Amino acid sequence: MPSMSDDAVKSATGKCWSEWKAILDAMGAAELPHKEIAIRLSAEGVAPWWRQMVTVEYERMIGRRAVGQTCDGKFSASLSKTVAGDMDGALHRWEKLTEEMVEFCGALACDEPRTTSTEKWRYWRLDLEDGSKVAASMHNKAKDKASIGINHDGLADGDAVTKSKHFWKMLLTEI
Repeated sequence: MPSMSDDAVKSATGKCWSEWKAILDAMGAAELPHKEIAIRLSAEGVAPWWRQMVTVEYERMIGRRAVGQTCDGKFSASLSKTVAGDMDGALHRWEKLTEEMVEFCGALACDEPRTTSTEKWRYWRLDLEDGSKVAASMHNKAKDKASIGINHDGLADGDAVTKSKHFWKMLLTEI
């Protein structure tokens, strides 16, 4: 079952999921790599974000990709939370929360977390011994509110995605 309703995809693209599946099947998309499918959707007039959404959902429909799986075959988990304060305060609270931790979601940290910033974003990144990588990003959302987003990439399978989402959700409740 697609992650977005027929009404939503039809409103944004002019076609429902069954129509997109028929169009993509007719163009031989099942034999094409992800990037080529997205390029062909561009020729159909589909906006960039929706090209990716339709391509991913099509790959799921034909059994090429599982929920949480990226086009390289690895899996990724992501979640976010809105918190009080600004992005610098959110980063500070995140750093304090994680500063004594050496294990994340069952994997040891390879080294110390790295932080970087831009005018609009703050980043906290960490490589784990299981080969996965974690990135926390913070940005201002509205007056006195910031968003913290967690991406845990390079996971082994769907079970690891479930475990990761649970771990990061529990940690975010402490912010």
